[in-house]
Amino acid sequence: MITSNLRILLIIFSLILFLMVLRLIANKKIPIKYSLIWLLVSVLIFVVGAFPKFVSFFTTKIGFETTSNLVIGIILTLLLFITLILTVIVADQKKKIKLLIQETSIIKSRIEEEKNEKSR
Repeated sequence: MITSNLRILLIIFSLILFLMVLRLIANKKIPIKYSLIWLLVSVLIFVVGAFPKFVSFFTTKIGFETTSNLVIGIILTLLLFITLILTVIVADQKKKIKLLIQETSIIKSRIEEEKNEKSR
């Protein structure tokens, strides 16, 4: 069973995370498509804190000895999932940056060629 302190901590943390993500969205610091995973994580953390019997049921079914171990396992799994998603995003951004650098170099080269032709 999850202790009262852990339940309160999880609920408070989930609400803070949820509100922070909403604020980032409102301030246009993060696009909605990237914020969805964080909103989902905050909801899952809230469910764990608000419905401990639900979590205890899964604790015994999955084979964890204590509910807190399951909570830690879930959090670690979510962090790995988020890391994977962020890695995909970074890889995509790297490709886009490389393409932009190439396009900029081509444009710069053409401008230099036109300058050289005009100066002749």
